[in-house]
Amino acid sequence: MNKIILYFLKKYISSSKKEWLRFDSIFMVVGIIVSVATLTVALSIFEGYETVLKKTILGANTHIYVFNSTNGNLQGENVTEISSFLDAHPEVDNSAAVIITQAMASNESKVKGAIIRSINWKQDKQPTSYKKFVYEGSFKLEKPGDAVLGYRMAKELGVNVGDSFKLVSSMNSKITPLGMKPKQQEFEVVGLYRSGMYEYDSKYVFLNIETLAEFNSLQDEFTMLEIKLKPEQIERADYLAYRWEQEFEHRYQFSSWIDFNGNLFALLKVEKWVIFLILSFLILVASFNVVTSVSTSIIEKRKELGILKAFGATNKILQKIFIGKTLIIAVMAVSLGQILGVLIAEFLSWQTFFMLKGDVYFLDKINVEFSLISWVIIFFVSLFIVFFASVVPLKSIAKLEITDILRNS
Repeated sequence: MNKIILYFLKKYISSSKKEWLRFDSIFMVVGIIVSVATLTVALSIFEGYETVLKKTILGANTHIYVFNSTNGNLQGENVTEISSFLDAHPEVDNSAAVIITQAMASNESKVKGAIIRSINWKQDKQPTSYKKFVYEGSFKLEKPGDAVLGYRMAKELGVNVGDSFKLVSSMNSKITPLGMKPKQQEFEVVGLYRSGMYEYDSKYVFLNIETLAEFNSLQDEFTMLEIKLKPEQIERADYLAYRWEQEFEHRYQFSSWIDFNGNLFALLKVEKWVIFLILSFLILVASFNVVTSVSTSIIEKRKELGILKAFGATNKILQKIFIGKTLIIAVMAVSLGQILGVLIAEFLSWQTFFMLKGDVYFLDKINVEFSLISWVIIFFVSLFIVFFASVVPLKSIAKLEITDILRNS
């Protein structure tokens, strides 16, 4: 039986009449290609966005943050205690104490709110990828007046590397005979910072930790302590933060990157598979063409089917022949659709005339990624839908009567 099926499939593929190039077959193939390509593009963009967003967030931020359990800052002895504790844990790659505050950055008539962040640029290993993200100028903050700006902030202020700007802080105002005078200091831009995250690139100003401590009137005080974990421990950050907080008897608050971003990534995963289900209906709609094509083929082949039945071919054999023909076309169409989807997705990642709104989507560039799992899921789900559609009209084969076919042929 298998030899009979293989014979007719081989004959179908090598047929001089090129049955698979009929209009209804071409229409079916085009429908499958377009729907599969759309699904491939959508999933690749979602996966690329999720991967790059996670990579960027974990580059611009760290894995675990340590705060004082009260509203106050960490003192020098607190940092020393926590650092000694972390030295005994192999999960930790490095750590650093950080000062973060807010101020207004100004340049002539241009003013913008800024987040001022200290950085210990001399430290070889740092909790964030600060050095990697400084793409122009220098990451070194050698002089007290040196600063690194997010490139979007620099653009909005109209400054570049080598230019000066002012930081004004009302938190450290001084009382004068004329009233409250905000603390202000002039800085020189020595480097531009580009992480890919709109929020950071448009608001962050990096200063030497000693400079920011003086600007913020802090002595041996820190906003928090950042902990970078080893790569294999990153997904366990939530558990480690909980465990270490317990060991310190809640004297310090440990928060992981999952606490701040876990809901975002969970939402992205849900949205990705919801989009997959919705766009799968495109393949289902395209499969209507499969029903039409198979039905048309059965009508046109009534005479051949009658002869095969007369020679003892069962309905099951005839159905398998038609299913085999349809799946041959489907495998080609689905594969071409996935290849086309990859090419379109790559084009979208290269083009620059359509960019994302960074203030809405966090990233300002379309990124794509192709995972083997998604590729396999799209391939087999598409084939299953096409297979199911091809089975529906095959029931009419069993209703064909040999005598009627031969009498009317």
